[in-house]
Amino acid sequence: MHSYARLFSAQDRAGWLALFVDRPIIIEPADAPLRGREALERAFDDIKAAGVHIALQPLRVIANGHDAAMHMKVRATLPDGSVHESSVIEIFTFANDGRIEVMRAFLDPVQLPN
Repeated sequence: MHSYARLFSAQDRAGWLALFVDRPIIIEPADAPLRGREALERAFDDIKAAGVHIALQPLRVIANGHDAAMHMKVRATLPDGSVHESSVIEIFTFANDGRIEVMRAFLDPVQLPN
């Protein structure tokens, strides 16, 4: 889970995507599912194309078997240099090989200027 935050923060697309099964289910926000690797790749690429850098800082991880929850601080740096912080709790279900099958995110939205 710490690799998830570290690789995403480093904008290591290949490394971050390798953490997921081939057909992951990503529900972010928690009521809007994205299915499959293509949707995950697109979401990663859209953030980068917008010139936004997101740094994830794990604050607490609680794991039990194939499931885990991670509370993180999210720091978004916009192209103009402004920084906005929020929190997220992500709930993961892992495959037998340790890759992420399902990820659900509960967002505390970053308040961006208009």
